[in-house]
Amino acid sequence: MIRLPDHSTPGLALVIGAIGLLACVAGAFFNLRILLAGWLTAVMITIGFPLGAMTLLMIHGLTGGRWGGAMRPGLRAMTCTLPLALALLVPVAARPDLVFPWAAHDVAAMPQVVREKLTYLNGPFFLLRFAVCAALWVVLAKSVLNWTDGDNRIRSSRGFALGLVVQGAAVSVFSIDWMLSLDPELSSTIYGMLEASAEVVGAASLTLLVLAATRAVEALPGGGKRTSLGEDVANMLFGFMLAWAYLAYMQWLVVWAGDLPNDIHWYVLRSSGVWLVLLWLVILLQFAAPFAGFLARDVKRSHRGLMFLALALLVGHALETVWRVRAPLIAPQLSSIWIELAAFSGAGGLWTAMFLFLLRKPQLQRSWRWIGLHV
Repeated sequence: MIRLPDHSTPGLALVIGAIGLLACVAGAFFNLRILLAGWLTAVMITIGFPLGAMTLLMIHGLTGGRWGGAMRPGLRAMTCTLPLALALLVPVAARPDLVFPWAAHDVAAMPQVVREKLTYLNGPFFLLRFAVCAALWVVLAKSVLNWTDGDNRIRSSRGFALGLVVQGAAVSVFSIDWMLSLDPELSSTIYGMLEASAEVVGAASLTLLVLAATRAVEALPGGGKRTSLGEDVANMLFGFMLAWAYLAYMQWLVVWAGDLPNDIHWYVLRSSGVWLVLLWLVILLQFAAPFAGFLARDVKRSHRGLMFLALALLVGHALETVWRVRAPLIAPQLSSIWIELAAFSGAGGLWTAMFLFLLRKPQLQRSWRWIGLHV
């Protein structure tokens, strides 16, 4: 059980979320398109945490190690927030025409490459795929929570292995539908794995941040004689970060080496104006600074060092998701920035409140009793 300090109660997050939701109601009357753009971006960040947490729980179920035992309470709490994260997508699913270019009614005005994809990218099929992914995730999350339930956890290597296969397929379909199709001219066979690796980085960095804020993990014993628990968790996070960086770089390399105009536009759009500034921040926070820190053993053995690594990667992960998702949507406007801030406050505040509450009440994680599901 993770004991949070008094100032980490979910009450403040819940208040922020409630205020954000009220502001979203007002924002919907001013500019619904801007609101949905900000809302989708915020939800894509939040939904990545429970999906990444499930992946990490299954990886640890196959590999074992003290790093997973320490991270398990936080990862289980994150996994339990999945129904809320999925429910937050409903407003966007209700008006896809305001967000996704392929959902517009003027088919004749679409580029030829987009019209060729409309057999797949159409409203009913889009919602059906989302329903199937959501159902698979609920069943998978319930199973994973049962298999990792403290002293009652079940050793299910086949279940974890099959779960990772299902998770990979579902994340690929979901990320293509809800993220890649924002730029329907781009074709990428690696995008699903890129999103899955980003989700793992986000979930692992948030878990490390919670651990470092609540325990002296740099002083607890790790898997080796000369390593601490904090160092073990940091090394795992380093590997996840490198996997994300490799996939991101390979997608960029293939697109530019292939000289594909439709695909290059994806990067051109995200390499101008404010998005270029955001890109450099992502490179700094999600790769360059943590890379240097992970190579310094003194940093990984320091409480402040672990907090720095976790916070840098967490912020970098959030900015990287904004960079990928928000850029192709309606151009941000200074006069309506409050609407997007309201969307982030509403969705992020509600999710954070539930996550912190479940950290304090781990007994509610068992079998998802808090939503009436029983294993």
